[in-house]
Amino acid sequence: MSRSVALAVLALLSLSGLEAIQRTPKIQVYSRHPSDIEVDLLKNGERIEKVEHSDLSFSKDWSFYLLYYTEFTPTEKDEYACRVNHVTLSQPKIVKWDRDM
Repeated sequence: MSRSVALAVLALLSLSGLEAIQRTPKIQVYSRHPSDIEVDLLKNGERIEKVEHSDLSFSKDWSFYLLYYTEFTPTEKDEYACRVNHVTLSQPKIVKWDRDM
């Protein structure tokens, strides 16, 4: 039975200077500097076009955070993931949605 839910990374991601926390049904990405970051939500390896995100926000310690989300209906055959690219990474980090979480 399919149901409509909002997609986000739905997995934990821990990187040097960059972290993403599971927030069902959204992904919150936060880091220190610089705030230039690329986040793509993927369906079967392809970028999902209709993705919403919050405005860039800053914490008291000047770390920033963003929220990314979209609506989708999960199926058994489709694979969802989040791709994050930031200057602190040597290559983009891809985290797959774990259906069991």
